[in-house]
Amino acid sequence: MPTATQSIREIVATHPSASAVLQRFDIDLCSQGNSSLDRACAELQLSIDQVLEKLADAEAGEEREGSADPATFSMLRLIQHIVRVHHQYIRRELPRLAAMSRKLGGKHGQRAPELIKVEWLLEELSAEMFAHIEKEEQILFPFIAHMEVEPGEAYSTAGACFRSVAQPVSMMMREHESAGRIVAELRKLTGGFETPAWGCATHLAFYAGLRGFEADLGQHVHLENDVLFPRAIEMEGALNHRV
Repeated sequence: MPTATQSIREIVATHPSASAVLQRFDIDLCSQGNSSLDRACAELQLSIDQVLEKLADAEAGEEREGSADPATFSMLRLIQHIVRVHHQYIRRELPRLAAMSRKLGGKHGQRAPELIKVEWLLEELSAEMFAHIEKEEQILFPFIAHMEVEPGEAYSTAGACFRSVAQPVSMMMREHESAGRIVAELRKLTGGFETPAWGCATHLAFYAGLRGFEADLGQHVHLENDVLFPRAIEMEGALNHRV
């Protein structure tokens, strides 16, 4: 649990969820990195109690999300979990990571040229992932949910833009592979997301954010590729045999 007397840099380094909270309070991870949290709050006329409360909430939220096994959920509940947890994570984290990347590239790009390529790769990843989750939410997920919620109806793909659910599933899996390749390249460019000795608190937060994104993407892809998609294909086959 972060404390008021810890430095911003120490908090960011030891609490993965902290950087996003601090940034929402406009605490500058670079210029205030060596300041204690209470001093940074005093400079910005922030309530230290409120900031500590939000930091604690973020940490508790991470613990709650890890307490249930989504693989045991119904398909509809699993879809809701993927959208609420993983898709919203993408929408929240990629813009934040891109902003930090631009800041670091502008400040340290000459000293660390790899940061410029990291910035480009994040732009590519953002474009791909935002398009990807829109296709899932607008087309594929409603189709899968309908199969589970209305299994008694005569099943037909007439209203869909594909002949079988396996077609969009295959496309989504290829896009997962593409995202994985970009993240692997980001890991390689950053030496395994290890902050250099000269790195500032923004550097620490950025690399911690990339590590968090990599971990979340792995869980996200697992739930879709290994749980949701095989069950959807199996259910479609069973329904088609009933028609």
